[in-house]
Amino acid sequence: MTVGVQASEVANMEAAIFEDLKGLFVLAAVFMLGWFSCRPGSRLAGFAVRGIQGQVLTASTAKHICEDEEQYQAKPPSLLVSLKEAEFATSPKTVTDPWTNAVAVAIPIEDPLGAEVSSLVTPSSPDSVLAGVAAAECGAHGSAFELTAMDEQMHSFAERHDLSACQRLWRRWPAGLTPSSDTLAEVASAARCAAVSIADADFVLAVAERFGDVTLAETALCAGSRLCSAAWLAAAGARLYAAGVPETPEHAVAVARAYGRERRPDLAVDLWQAQSEMQSECGLDSSASVLPAAELYSAALEVCVGFGDFESALRLTKSACWHAPATSMGQAAFLALSRWLARRQDLHSAQECIRAAQRTGSVVDLATFRAVLKAAARNADMTQARAIFREMISTGLEPDFSTFAAMIRGYCSAGDMDQAMAYLHNMRQGGMSPDGPLFDSLLEGCAHRRLPDLAGQVLADMEAAGVRPSSATLAILVRLHAARGDLEEGLALYQELSQCHGLEPDSHTMGTLVCTCLTSGRHDLAMMAYQNLSSAGCRATARTFEDLIVSCLSYGDLDFAVRLLDEALCLTQPTQQEEDVTPEGAGTSIAQRKPRVFLEPKVIEDVLRLIGRRRLSKSLGMPLVMRLQAAGVMVPEHLAEAMLDCAQQPDQKLLSPLEQRCNERQSWCRSAPSAEPL
Repeated sequence: MTVGVQASEVANMEAAIFEDLKGLFVLAAVFMLGWFSCRPGSRLAGFAVRGIQGQVLTASTAKHICEDEEQYQAKPPSLLVSLKEAEFATSPKTVTDPWTNAVAVAIPIEDPLGAEVSSLVTPSSPDSVLAGVAAAECGAHGSAFELTAMDEQMHSFAERHDLSACQRLWRRWPAGLTPSSDTLAEVASAARCAAVSIADADFVLAVAERFGDVTLAETALCAGSRLCSAAWLAAAGARLYAAGVPETPEHAVAVARAYGRERRPDLAVDLWQAQSEMQSECGLDSSASVLPAAELYSAALEVCVGFGDFESALRLTKSACWHAPATSMGQAAFLALSRWLARRQDLHSAQECIRAAQRTGSVVDLATFRAVLKAAARNADMTQARAIFREMISTGLEPDFSTFAAMIRGYCSAGDMDQAMAYLHNMRQGGMSPDGPLFDSLLEGCAHRRLPDLAGQVLADMEAAGVRPSSATLAILVRLHAARGDLEEGLALYQELSQCHGLEPDSHTMGTLVCTCLTSGRHDLAMMAYQNLSSAGCRATARTFEDLIVSCLSYGDLDFAVRLLDEALCLTQPTQQEEDVTPEGAGTSIAQRKPRVFLEPKVIEDVLRLIGRRRLSKSLGMPLVMRLQAAGVMVPEHLAEAMLDCAQQPDQKLLSPLEQRCNERQSWCRSAPSAEPL
């Protein structure tokens, strides 16, 4: 009987302990639910704790504890060895003052249900002790719970690359809380992948500035270099340095590239110069072997060349004493600067760039050598050009067609036709065939040196190579024959070859032929060449019209001079034949079909003055003035008034001195009939 009673009592105590454990597990589950669903210490978590304490522990556990307390004194110690936790729970009288005082620090109740729950918990019950312990723990560790929850939320948002949510959480981030290093690293990763606005860059910058994180600082500057202006980058760098973040060369490079995007490469040069001066104050010199701010120097040079601001690039390289950048992109920009200097005929500076690049071990490309060689050839400095050509070959580069053509044209301009023919031979040995413009350069050199035999050889080589002569080629041959005094033979050769090859004349050919005839003193041949080419549909240039008008004035041919003015300025109306031939049909003015040539005002004034001196104002001068004014050509007011006054007077033919003497002699003969004419 005693054994049965003891067994039942043990079963009751085990059931009570099971109820207690069940209540604790439920309490832990509710705490975990409140932890992950809302901020710890919030209304839901506090209500769950108080509800479990008032309903679960008070209703079930307290009853078993009171029954077991009466039987505790009669039980042997062997039955209570496994029940040490129940011993503490069934001894409320042993509760010390700290535990009792903890009851007063209860969790604040924010709703009416809380008052009902708290009424079930009394200071003398075991549930009050447990409630006091929970309240004391929550009060002591509330900030830690808040930090952990916000840190995990920030980490979760950053993992999803939700920077907008991160920014909203950051706006209510407490001042004294510091996120974990994993959270900061996750925010940096999210910013590198998902930063798309200036607000994202500002958020990352603010986090990096507050906590002094180097990785976040680099990420903020990287995002700012893509999304923000150079002014933002400069201000961000100043804020980060003031917060204790160490200065890095990448920041200055990002600012320089931002200046390039804003089309202000000159500010990138100013930035490097400021950095160089700061390092010089620390003992470094820009003329030393180590270049100050080398990465920034390379980036600034790339920005200048990429934008096309070679003036700023030249200022940068001169400030750096012609140092070549160490990066491949910087060296490419450096060689581009050398080519630009060569095109400006600044041969000395271009060679300085080449030597600086060679000192750093970089390979100078063929385009750079060719540009410098062409500059030397244009300056007729063939000694320097030959040295550059040999240096290019010594570096293992094979000269191309443009390089050989530059050398040949240079020697033709210098008058050294032997060297020009030698380079032509070398070019052919290299498997390259000269083209028409190169043959024209050789013929031009022969005409300049008056070498008709060599010109005939070049013309034969041209025909053997299958290169068709152009109108410019024939004009050069005409000039060659004119230099020998055989202008008519040259014109005949021009007519023959142009018909043989079916060449159509152009403005350049007309100007060359007319200028050659006028230079040789053959005004008649110049007029004939102009009329023939004009009838073939060729339009003269302003220079050709002016040369012909001046020649007509010198020879006194005013009628043809006025005709040239009408054709150049499109002053005359088209004839019926011209209107029928024109695709636009009748009603279209000649000015709409032929472009007007704008002559120098002095040429027009000279024609009007000569017409006035010849007393031809009524027949030629006044009609010409009216046509000029109708076409919108400005005529000096004093010339127009003088021409009008002369036109109102009767025309008087102006006699030459010989005619005046003949008329005077005839009058003498009439006055003295006995005098017989000789």
